Formats: sequence, C-alpha cells, structure tokens
Amino acid sequence: MRTTRRRAQTVAGLSLLALGIAVGAGCSSRSAGAENRSSPSASDGQSQRPVEMFSWWESAGDGGVLGALIKHHQKSYPGDVIINAATGLSGLARKTLRTRMIQREPPDAFQANVGADIMQWVLMNRSDARESKLVALDDVLPEVAEWRRTMPARLLDQVSYDGKLYGLPSNVHRINSLFYNRRVFDKYGLTVPATVADMKAIGQKLKGTGVVPLAMGSKEPWTLALLGFECLLVSREGPTFYEDYLHGKLKADDPRMRATLHALLDLGSIFNSDHAQYNWLQAVEMVTRGQAAMTAMGDWATVFFTTQGMQPGKDYGEVAFPGSENTFVFTSDAFALPVDARNKAGAERLMRTLGSPEGQRVIARKKGALSPRADVEPPAEEPTLVKKHELWLHGDLVLALSGIAPPRFSEDLGAALAEMFDRRDVEPVVHTLKSRYALLK
Repeated sequence: MRTTRRRAQTVAGLSLLALGIAVGAGCSSRSAGAENRSSPSASDGQSQRPVEMFSWWESAGDGGVLGALIKHHQKSYPGDVIINAATGLSGLARKTLRTRMIQREPPDAFQANVGADIMQWVLMNRSDARESKLVALDDVLPEVAEWRRTMPARLLDQVSYDGKLYGLPSNVHRINSLFYNRRVFDKYGLTVPATVADMKAIGQKLKGTGVVPLAMGSKEPWTLALLGFECLLVSREGPTFYEDYLHGKLKADDPRMRATLHALLDLGSIFNSDHAQYNWLQAVEMVTRGQAAMTAMGDWATVFFTTQGMQPGKDYGEVAFPGSENTFVFTSDAFALPVDARNKAGAERLMRTLGSPEGQRVIARKKGALSPRADVEPPAEEPTLVKKHELWLHGDLVLALSGIAPPRFSEDLGAALAEMFDRRDVEPVVHTLKSRYALLK
C-alpha cells in the first residue's frame, strides 16, 4: 500500500516491539491451537537473535496492526522477539530499504506492494531470477501450497516469477475510494457525488463556508498520482485503457491521457490551497475534523476514521470514486525474505503467521482491509467491506500504479505532477510521460 505518515513527522530507526505488547488481536484460541499443532514447535531451532521486520505499518493511523500481529505470533512462537525497523513514510522506507539491500545488509523480512515494487528485487538483471535478492518461498515454506489454494492467481501472479512465489500478500486494499464527512454533508445539504461534475458542484456549494471541498495532501506526490491515475483516469476512460496505457501499449501523449491531466488540474480548484504542505494522513484528518467535506484515498484511511471515534455510515461514508463503481483498483502489502537475511529461520516463522487464516484476520481487522484468502471473509456487520469483497471476487480488477510501473517511473511522475500544480500547466507531466514511457514496455 503506499503508506504512511504523521503530521510531517518521520518515524525512523529501530523500535523494539515486545511480543507481550498490550494490543488486543481478537484471535480465537481454537485457531491459535490449530496453528501450534500444524506448525513446527515454538521452541524448535529458535535462537536469541531478534527477527528484524521492515514495515511502515507501525505509524499513526494503522491502529496497532503490527503490535496485534506480533501478539498473535507469540501464541505459536513465544521465544521470538520482533524488531521493526520502522520508517514512517513509505517513500523514505523504500529509499532506506534500497540502500540496505544493495549493501547486503537487509532486514530479515520486509514489506512492499505487490507487483513492480517487490519484483524489482527478483529481476535484478531485468532478465530472469538468477540474481534475485529474494528467496523463493516455495523452497522454504510448505505453506505455499495452501496459499496457492486460498489466494487468487491474479494476485499471486504479481509476486511470482517462473512458477515461484517471492512475496506473501497480507491484505487487499481498494485504492479508488472517496471518503466524506456525513455531518458536513448534512449541514450543507450535500448529496454523495455520482460524477466528477458533482464533486465540482459541491465545491460551488461550499464557497464562503470555510470548508474545503476536497482535502489533498501532496507532500508525498504519490497522492496526486492516486487521484489522477487510479481514480480519475479509471473513471473517465475505464479499466482497460488504464491498464493498456500503463503497460506501454499506447502512445505516451494519447489525447485521452492529456484530457485527464487537464481534468485533474481542474479538480485541483477544490483542493485546500496548501496541499503541498500536507501528507495524506493530514488530508484525511481534515475530513474527520469537519474542515473538509471529502478526500480521495485508499481504504486504509478507514483505520484513521476509527481512531477518531467515527463510525462508518453514521459519521463518515466511503464510496467508490465517482465513475469507477464497478472497478476495484487494488494494492496489497506483501512480505518477502531477502537472500542475505541473518535470521532466516525466524523470518520463516513470521511468514507462517502472516499467511495463516488467523494472522490474516488480525491484519484485515486492524487495517480495515480485505484478506486475500478466500476462506477469510469480512464480518457480516460491515456492509462496505462485504460489498468490496463481492467486487473483489466478481468485479473488474486492476492493479495499482505502484504494482505496474517501475519505481523510477513513479518517482518521476510524482515530481512532474507536483510541478504541474505549481505551474498550473500539464506540460511537465506530458513531457515526463513521453520521456519515461519506454520504462512501461
């Protein structure tokens, strides 16, 4: 997932997460016992060396997902100590990880988005897996056979090469989501937008009220790409065009792409004017406080609404970005095992927990996400999740930009989008798309 954040603070360094952390994981003793019976003994082969995880989950708004996961892990492996090399902003996390991987000093397990974000470490020579920096999970974990039975091939394909699995998907997030404050909508007589034009109309109605129509935090400019490509482009041109364009099958300056950029720039007229000073979490916070009516963000934002005491359907609403109701633009946080990891045995135990049904329930519950496992269904009392689960099973699925495009393309695109808003001109993005489009082929 692209994550995370907190009021322009960067959480960096090592944070020791004791396995006895007081976070309720809400797991059943029956399932925990079953996992103890099916997994290697909790004492077999364990050393005193900590297991070093590299995840951006343990930042504000993630609702203690990592702590809850570790607490559940302790039920099967009480001797394990987990250290999170926490880097609070996803962009910074990737840069730090790259340095460590290149220097052959990787963590024991790390988080990345499915697709290009994780597979860059497999196809190091851009040809095959002979120089892979990741372990093929099939070679070390018999649980892979179970994961293949319970997770959709469409998802596992994004972490596989030549029939081998190199990453374990831990959740499924919908990116093309729109959140709104129901109290703001009720106060000003607003209706949930069905079109982008409706969003602009909300902007007109809120003029002079002091309420921002559409909160944006573009301090990390991937948020502009999320709105422009994974929401607006899909809404305007459909999932097939989105996929074809991002797989390098069309012309870089296709007029439909240029028209979408103009539409994005026009939508910027209802942003908060200081959006470049905010990160995505601050934009969501504007909605929770009633300072903004709406924000477009992946559904991981639901966790922050919950931490603010807001209830779905009562205090806030979540809908598909207008025009993309039948499309599920998805991403998934996957975990991988580096070849050069020091505590391989401990990392393998952690992967067993991450992929287990109860482990995935913990993650889904704490992240407000779906589980990729078909046997882990969302709670019936959460209708929005149930509806998304049905769409995940039967709708149009397209992978997020971070899964399709190589990191260099995404970084350059983000910088160009920021410049586009600075200059109020689409040409910086058009130029970048033309000069970098070959990277998509």
